[in-house]
Formats: sequence, structure tokens, C-alpha cells
Amino acid sequence: MSISVQTFILGPIQNNTYLVIDEESKQAALVDPSTPSKQVLDYLESNTLDLRLILITHAHFDHISGVHWFRNRNNRAIPVAMHALDLDLWRDGGGSKDFGFELKPGADPDFLVSDGQRIPLGKNFFRVLHTPGHSFGHVTYVADHDRMAFCGDLIFHHGIGRTDLPVGNEADLFSSIREKIFTLPEDTILYPGHGDKTSVGEEKANNPFL
Repeated sequence: MSISVQTFILGPIQNNTYLVIDEESKQAALVDPSTPSKQVLDYLESNTLDLRLILITHAHFDHISGVHWFRNRNNRAIPVAMHALDLDLWRDGGGSKDFGFELKPGADPDFLVSDGQRIPLGKNFFRVLHTPGHSFGHVTYVADHDRMAFCGDLIFHHGIGRTDLPVGNEADLFSSIREKIFTLPEDTILYPGHGDKTSVGEEKANNPFL
């Protein structure tokens, strides 16, 4: 069992949108589609991949602006997963009004995830960690077998997520990092919502905020 990751840097805030691929089944999950992207569709088609899931780490507008476009690109709707505690943020446009515009993300996510839940992708699975702090319902999707974690805006390469927005909480953010992320194996690769990938060990040793 193994998965691979393709990174697409999309949108005006340079978001990382990840395409996670189960190599054996050719099933794929799209993590945080920040904008519509023909580049992602072309990659799916040229590699004969079957997009099965859209996984949302949190509902800020720059992580969900492409959801409606992607979930309706095939003959069947692509199910969208998110934590229930970010539903209000989703329905309010992901905080877009605070930045001078209004996003309409479309229908609510198709299913709501919870801490510890396993989400299958081919013969692999993601394990959900509820990691609040940047938002109430922020989650991290962990692929334990391949030592990967898709951590949204919780932690970055030598940085941490913002907590000054209305849904942020600094104490929760530090707790999520220390009790959830830093208990993963040190060679776990962290795929953040912005910037370069990093690892648990690197951030434990060298993140100046922690």
C-alpha cells in the first residue's frame, strides 16, 4: 500500500491544494481546493485517476473556493468531507466578508468527520485528527502508513497558523500541535496549506514559535 502526493499552488494567497493518490487503485482525494483549476483536472485525466473525495481541513474561503466547481465536474457528484464545527464558517462564506467580498461555497459538505475517524481511499485510509486553533473545526488528515499529514493552516515550516481571526484560539492551536501533531512519528511529513512541506521532527526541533 502506498500513496503519492501532487501539489498545486493555486489562488491569490498561494494555497497548496493537494491531490493524494492511492497508487494501486488510482483513486484520488483532493485536499483543500482553493480555486477552480483546469491544471488539476488535466492531471486527473492524463493519469486516469478516479477522484473520489474532497477533504477540507477548515472552511476559510481560500481553502474552499474551488469546492463547488470540483464537486460537480463529473457525471457523479464528488463527496465533500469537513468537521461540523466549521459549518457556520462555511455557511458564512469562509470569512470572505472580512476581506471585502462574499463567497458562496454552495451546498453543505456531504459528510461530517470526527476525531479518530478513518476515511478510506483505495486500500489506504486517512485518520482524522481534530486540531482546532486556527478554526473551531480544523482537522488534520493523517496517512499513517505513509507517514504523511495534511495539516491545513495549523502549522507551517517554521511557523504556526493565525489565531487573530474570529474563529481562532491561541491556546487551542498550541494544544493541537503539541498533543496531536507532535505525538506523530518524527519522520511524518507535514503538508501545510501554504509554503513548503516539513516534518514533525523538524518543527519540534526548530520551529521558533513552539
